[in-house]
Amino acid sequence: MESAPDIYSLASKGIKHAMRIDSNLKAIELYFSLNRDMNIEIEENSIKNNEFGFDNGFGVRVIDNRGALGFSFANKIGEKQLLKIIFIAMKMMRSGTPDPDFKAFPPTYTNYPNVKFLYDKSIKDLSLEESTNYIEDIITICDSDDTAISQSGAFSASIAKTYIFNSNGLEVHSKESLCSISSHMIAKDKTTNDTSFGFEYQLSRILADIDAIKVAKTALKKAKLNLNRKKIKKVKVPLILSPQGTNSLILKPLATAINAESYQYNRSFLVGLRGETIGSEHLNIEDNALYDKGVGSSSFDGEGVPCQNKKIISKGLLHKNGLLHNYYTAGKDGVESTGNAARSSYSSIPRIGISNFILKPGDQSRDDLFEDIKYGILLNYTGDRPNLTTGDFSGLILQGNIIENGEIKEPLNETMLTINLLDLYKKIEAVSKESRTYGSFQSPYVKVGNVQIVGSVN
Repeated sequence: MESAPDIYSLASKGIKHAMRIDSNLKAIELYFSLNRDMNIEIEENSIKNNEFGFDNGFGVRVIDNRGALGFSFANKIGEKQLLKIIFIAMKMMRSGTPDPDFKAFPPTYTNYPNVKFLYDKSIKDLSLEESTNYIEDIITICDSDDTAISQSGAFSASIAKTYIFNSNGLEVHSKESLCSISSHMIAKDKTTNDTSFGFEYQLSRILADIDAIKVAKTALKKAKLNLNRKKIKKVKVPLILSPQGTNSLILKPLATAINAESYQYNRSFLVGLRGETIGSEHLNIEDNALYDKGVGSSSFDGEGVPCQNKKIISKGLLHKNGLLHNYYTAGKDGVESTGNAARSSYSSIPRIGISNFILKPGDQSRDDLFEDIKYGILLNYTGDRPNLTTGDFSGLILQGNIIENGEIKEPLNETMLTINLLDLYKKIEAVSKESRTYGSFQSPYVKVGNVQIVGSVN
């Protein structure tokens, strides 16, 4: 990896060069990314592939006095490459479309939050051989169970160094780590020959927190729970969303709906509802980038703006300032950036993304949510997505079960849920104390009042 002094010196030369050669240049931004990645994959419960490598590169953004944007990038870091990419970006800027809403890049900031445990130095010295132990753990779980017939999965570990500079004097640097384990288990009932799948994964900043055995066992449990599915008739009953179901129908749709870019282009089902009640009092959501160890946590965003903890929905009320902004959309709305500029790579320009998107836990246990349900439905997973402009959802319950007298019973076959998301949010009756973390989402179990379930039995 390039050393920090080399990056700082290179950035200084690049910015001075760009500002000197074009009087119409309003601002320039340099984004450097140095990554070390390790990945091991399995198919049919055997190791298929392992990779270890580096991905270093940088991106250049420039804007002129018209607000026209130019962008280019390279996957090799050096002075020659930097000057070339600056030239290309400025050429694109000159032929770009003027945008009066593109006013500037971020200024300098004096204070950045201190977020702990985002880097684990043990990952730096992790070898492929040591990484294989995590894969062997999930392979063993599949091999040791007669119901499990196959498994795919992966283990990955990475270290990322990020440097952001701009001509306003902004200079920030971070070093972060991330590791993950996943298991996609296939189970078969030897008596009925019915098959099903279960998927589970875990992401963590800290290697020691990865529990490969638990991930594989959970995936297998989900697969077994979905064997020998049963068709039902059309009913209107209480609905329990598992943490994964909560992600699908509450957190992920809302994360997109409060994206300021989607909102500004009227592509959100929340347009016109800021400051209004959109759900029950049990709906409390925040986007918290300051969460220690959080996969989505950071001191600054993809443009160098300080991150924060943002209250989005409180007791069902969508806050007037409840949108997530990068610097561009914030300028367009005449507000401050919320520090939610997100970049997938040095090869992309900033978009808008969540940090740690959290549905706050309630005061009832998971069992309390189930116990008074005489007949209801548990939704674990649906592969379908809602219409994010209207909020309408009509999708197949790929993994779900009947609830009878508070107990989880037969899995569902050919069963659909049809509802508008705003109606669903207003029908939330309780949220569990227990919650699960899936990447950047933290979600509990959620109990929803009577909803329309469409079965295939007349």
